[in-house]
Amino acid sequence: MNFTKKTIIAAASILLVFSSTSGFLGDADAAAQKSTKTQAASTKKTLEQQKKAAMDIFHSKEKKPGDLTVLYDGTNSSLSFNFLAITSSDYEEYTKLLSKYKAPELKQPEWLPEGYTFQSGEIVPPYYHFLSEPYQDMLKELKAEAKGKTYYAKKLKWNEAGEAVFTFAKDSDIIRVSVKKMHPLITEVTRVPGKGEKLEKLSIGEIEAVYSTNSDGLYANKLKWEDAEHQLEYEIASYKKSPLTKEDLTAVAESIMQGKSQEE
Repeated sequence: MNFTKKTIIAAASILLVFSSTSGFLGDADAAAQKSTKTQAASTKKTLEQQKKAAMDIFHSKEKKPGDLTVLYDGTNSSLSFNFLAITSSDYEEYTKLLSKYKAPELKQPEWLPEGYTFQSGEIVPPYYHFLSEPYQDMLKELKAEAKGKTYYAKKLKWNEAGEAVFTFAKDSDIIRVSVKKMHPLITEVTRVPGKGEKLEKLSIGEIEAVYSTNSDGLYANKLKWEDAEHQLEYEIASYKKSPLTKEDLTAVAESIMQGKSQEE
């Protein structure tokens, strides 16, 4: 066998070995890719099952007035609250509910625009602003309870309401009066108007209030003020097309403030 033939045979042998090795590596890569896809599919299925189980609790079809549920979402480390308020269309019964559920004290304003009468009252379970200390404490608690799960939900027990609401109606128009408990915040919050919303600072006696109009909410016109001493926030609200003016809402606020000062 001459040198040329030996070279050709050697080269062919090398190509055969390389080809066999490449085939082996290709099979390994394919197996690894298949394993990765299988793991990804399994993880996705697990997350879907977790989310469904959590949402079944969070949006329970058997929810009753007063029920409060919370959802932990590990994808953005946040909490969401879902509740069904306790309501009554009987004023005397509602005042008893306020006491029963230790709600923030709220009495019918001494003055209301002509023709507006009591329609209903609500007792709202306690839920928290995402920048409040109780929210942050609960976030840590639920993250621990989730034990590595991305989605976790549970029903919360409570014995002190977070908010009390009155609604007064005249035909199809509504005045909504509410008071809710405030909680210490982990950082200072500056009220920023939404798109198209207008804010105006008002002084009602010695109390500073904020009047907002044209928000996207159902109640587009709102008058808010705080009772820092008792850690309460008051709000009087009306529909965007309500005939009530800023002066009307201010007069309702004044009657509430006067009623509070007389009690003290």
